[in-house]
Amino acid sequence: PSKPPSTIDGISAESNDNPSKPPSTIDGISAESNDNPSKPPSTQHIEMATTTSSIGLESLGSRVTDTPTVPSEHMKADVSFDVKYLDSFAVSLSLERSLSPVHSTFDSIDWGSVKCLKLTFLEIATLRRRSPKPIELMLFDLRDSSMFTRVIFKILANIAPRKRYCSHVAKLFSKDPLSETDALKVFDDDPLGVILHFCASQLRDIVFVLTTSTKKDLVPISKLFYVGKSRVLTDQIGSLLDIIENGANGDLFVTRELSLFVSQILLVGLNAESYSILFLNLDNDLHGVVEFTVRLVNWICALIEQCDHTSYHLAIPCLTELISNHSFRYLFVANDGIFALNKYLSFVWDEFKATKRTGGSEDKFGVASSQKLYEMLFLVWSLSFAVMRSSSCRESFHRSGIIAVLYDLLSFSPREKLVRLSLSSLRNCLTVISRDLSFSNCDSYSFGKELIALGLMRELKRLKAKGYSDPDVVDDIEFLEKTLQDICNEMSSWDYYENEVESGRLTWGFLHTTKFFKQNIKRFEGKHSDFRLVKRLSILLSSTIDETCAVACFDLGEFVRNYPNGKNILLRFGVRNLLVDLIDHKNADVQRESLRCLSRLLLKDDSVMMINGNEQK
Repeated sequence: PSKPPSTIDGISAESNDNPSKPPSTIDGISAESNDNPSKPPSTQHIEMATTTSSIGLESLGSRVTDTPTVPSEHMKADVSFDVKYLDSFAVSLSLERSLSPVHSTFDSIDWGSVKCLKLTFLEIATLRRRSPKPIELMLFDLRDSSMFTRVIFKILANIAPRKRYCSHVAKLFSKDPLSETDALKVFDDDPLGVILHFCASQLRDIVFVLTTSTKKDLVPISKLFYVGKSRVLTDQIGSLLDIIENGANGDLFVTRELSLFVSQILLVGLNAESYSILFLNLDNDLHGVVEFTVRLVNWICALIEQCDHTSYHLAIPCLTELISNHSFRYLFVANDGIFALNKYLSFVWDEFKATKRTGGSEDKFGVASSQKLYEMLFLVWSLSFAVMRSSSCRESFHRSGIIAVLYDLLSFSPREKLVRLSLSSLRNCLTVISRDLSFSNCDSYSFGKELIALGLMRELKRLKAKGYSDPDVVDDIEFLEKTLQDICNEMSSWDYYENEVESGRLTWGFLHTTKFFKQNIKRFEGKHSDFRLVKRLSILLSSTIDETCAVACFDLGEFVRNYPNGKNILLRFGVRNLLVDLIDHKNADVQRESLRCLSRLLLKDDSVMMINGNEQK
């Protein structure tokens, strides 16, 4: 872990085993070390293609050390901002290399006694011959290393379909490594569990050596795990994914080690020339990585949607490993990964605010809430580059609701590094590179209108008044202010109202007056006469924000008052029962407005029931 990062098989990458090391280069922007590991990435606003577009999988074995990745010449024409470098960021503690609790018994495993593995004498000899030697010596010889990995894959393929393994070893995850005597006792009780720990450790050790060693004669990953003349990823990866998806029967060590191994192997293939295109599918999957990548993405999404600390230590390291590849980012967003990420970001953000209120700082694994929030924002920031080039990705970002979370974070004013990432992510959402799309007719305009409705312009003025010294933060604030002001100049009062309702946050103002409703009542019918905004207001009656709930009651009351047959429309939408529930609301404004709206909905004339000394029928 103390070694400097080296380029992995022709692409810039790292082992991610040292939490103080900088991240991998992202789309042509090299990572520079920084004395402050907590400082977030600088705002690089133009996504640039990886230099591997000119590197075939055959040539991925060549190593280039001490040479930063630079944008290719044909991409420099698309760059309208200066190329900036990423600052270092602290990698998750879960990326640290750790020993298996039964590591001491690896050299003493009796392979012949485990008949269910169906190992031949030659395969057993291969395993025994490897044990006393450093793994680096084996990796100088393609034949020996290939034979050893084939045996490991065979063992995993035999274990994967079995239901009972790791029954004892899984319970040792949080404990210190056992002595050889105690580890042998565990082997007697759970031989397949110990063997699975051995296989997971060996595969991670192999990748660790290949990605960190400065020696040039080691076997490249592209030849060890990509087979045949066309370099197709070995189908044995499927067995590993079976174990990962099954959670290794609750064994966190095995799940983490195998998932990180698969992530690093897939990253090598994804950076090949064949995958330099933005969108991947099975039709152009020349090296057999898309299917496995989709399976891993689905596993990551399912895990982070659980919103617990364990999933953070299993799924986020894999996502951090793969996020440097531009094709993976599109693949992740295309498989609705941004929705799962937004759910987990909201969970981490709520956890961060709770720790600030209670004075706590770490979860049960010892990871600071600010650190987890920073890593999640880094992932969002990385994925926001896909928004700049793809309309489908912009649509996914917009539907996911992640913009509202970023705004909420800015309004809370956390540490500067979190503000920096949030501002940069929002800037990317408002930036379009695609030449066939103009700013006025693409989805980024919707982002701008949503941000205006949320009140970002007011927050930007407050952030600007704080006087940040970071030039990237200042530049982002100025860009967002100018862009949002340009959008404001093109918007009508109805546009403002429509955006505010769609944002889900309503505040008192000139849009919520009798005069406004009289002037715009016909527009509530909608383009398809579906009364979409009325339905949205009905949903907002269940909002957890008191002001939003009160304003929604007022607006629905004005709709009934000014629109012919408005009462029947609201009754059809089930508004009456929602209003009845709000009469006993703890907030006085919600009580008053719900009673006002309910009286207009139920009474035949325009008389209004009021409380607390106001109008009363």
